[in-house]
Amino acid sequence: MLFRKSIVFTLTLLMILGSMFLAFGSVSAQDKPYEGTEINVLVWRDAHTKAVKEKVSEFEEMTGIDVVIDDLPTQSLTQKMAMNVTTETGKYDLVAVDEPYIPQFAEYFVDYKDWPAPKVMESKIQLSEIPQGAVTAAAWNNSIKGLPINANAYIMIYRKDLVEDEENRKAFKEEYGYKLQAPDTLEQLYNLAEFFYNPDEMMYGYAPFTVKSEGATVEAMWLLKSFGVEILDENLNVVLDVDQAVEAMEYYKKLLDFGPPSKLSMGHPETIQNVNAGNVFATLQWPAIIAGHENPKESRVAGKLGYPLNPKGPGGRAAITGVWSLTMPKASENKQAAAEFAYWWGSYESGKELVEAGMSPIRKDLLTDPKLQKSHPWYQSVLANLDKAAVHRPRFPEYMKVSDKVQLYFAKIISDDMEPREAMKQMKSEIEVIIEEYKND
Repeated sequence: MLFRKSIVFTLTLLMILGSMFLAFGSVSAQDKPYEGTEINVLVWRDAHTKAVKEKVSEFEEMTGIDVVIDDLPTQSLTQKMAMNVTTETGKYDLVAVDEPYIPQFAEYFVDYKDWPAPKVMESKIQLSEIPQGAVTAAAWNNSIKGLPINANAYIMIYRKDLVEDEENRKAFKEEYGYKLQAPDTLEQLYNLAEFFYNPDEMMYGYAPFTVKSEGATVEAMWLLKSFGVEILDENLNVVLDVDQAVEAMEYYKKLLDFGPPSKLSMGHPETIQNVNAGNVFATLQWPAIIAGHENPKESRVAGKLGYPLNPKGPGGRAAITGVWSLTMPKASENKQAAAEFAYWWGSYESGKELVEAGMSPIRKDLLTDPKLQKSHPWYQSVLANLDKAAVHRPRFPEYMKVSDKVQLYFAKIISDDMEPREAMKQMKSEIEVIIEEYKND
């Protein structure tokens, strides 16, 4: 009898333990529905994606998804993206794409509206949570081709401490007849650059971007748009006004008089070095780089910079955008898991942690967060410029051919190899050929 009771007790205990095992097993499966799934993500390499890599283990723990991040320098990324996306290898489940390349590869990406709903994350990221100037960067043919992930706008920075100095204010008012303040117009920018230019003390008025690259295109397009110059209209007609373009280029050549000795070959490294050393009054900069200017371990001007709306020219204000978007290749075999990762990356909760790790946020609720604005004083300018001054580079699949022409003739003008009028007429003519060939293809 005792033996029989022992058997019954043992069987009952095993049944209870079995039920508990099954219960816990089903909870685990429910909590991590993607256990064993691997996704491959191709992104650019900078502080933003470094922050994501530092925090991605939290997402992996939450979902069971193994995220393999392949981060490359921008140029290498573009080449690898083009090769894998166009041949539809299916190797990558998400690919970060800089906005000028969206039109060229749009046919290979799933429209954002068709991305799957999440199973683990609370919700799909609503595009209304992102500044419109950034959403437009991911658009092509009335569709949004991915999820914008960084609020990238080329914004003005200046030495606020020099503007607030009482002796500088008095001297500036005597010389120019108006109050010393942040540059609100291009005329004021010129006056301020001239006023603070003191090469004997290694102090320069403006740091340009002139080394032949896409950065030079951005600099030139900021300049042209500030003078009211469009290169292409929405129907891909070349509408460049040569007279206005010449006015813009002549202004810039005069502004260069107040640049550093290396002003004709300056890119990001040279500007970063000059700004951090306290040798420049003003320049245009990308948000991801500004974080370094505000780091007292790297920069002498941390806490001394100001961030206004970009100065207004005859054609208004212009802030060239460089927004990257996470796109989902149609060839991906892990679309559901890939979407979960993108939603995690773009969520408010993750965003607050990623910001502290070095990410440049894109959500309005992060850019307007009072605590974040206090520790990241340029956020307000990023949002204001995206809302009020965002300008996108010409959007069509052969954009890079246009960019090459802009770089070429911008360089010829600032180096005095060509007169501005001759250069602008030639640039317009060659862009017309590019457009005609594209339309007839």
